[in-house]
Amino acid sequence: MEGYGKRVLVVEDDVDVRSIICAILIEAGYNVYEAGDGLEALEALKKRRYDAVLTDYHMPKMDGLELLDLARAMWPELPVILASSYSFLTGHTETSLLDPAYAFLEKPFHRSNLLSVIRSAIDGLPKPNPPTRLFLPVLPAYQTVA
Repeated sequence: MEGYGKRVLVVEDDVDVRSIICAILIEAGYNVYEAGDGLEALEALKKRRYDAVLTDYHMPKMDGLELLDLARAMWPELPVILASSYSFLTGHTETSLLDPAYAFLEKPFHRSNLLSVIRSAIDGLPKPNPPTRLFLPVLPAYQTVA
């Protein structure tokens, strides 16, 4: 199993999307922890060490960019992957806004892209510059995470 023993924090306010992402990562052998927003994620980050964080952009209480900034300030070696279906980020992938992120997954994304970017982040591979924008615009529903 590729993720054996590695801890991933999944931060997503949509329970259904979070469940799907967690199921994919668990199936790949990762130890997966969940948070419903940025504030919950910060509390989780204070309690245990993670190998990677996957966070949604648009969430209540604290959005993904705020979480990204705080996580990078407090745990600079922790790779944080930002995910969003919102067009706000689509036009900003070339700017310094996303520089602290390891990668940017644009929803819907394919299962294999999710696993690939998580594996690369945990393995310590150099982050793409600018962050990788992994997007597959048209895929069957059973292969994508919305």
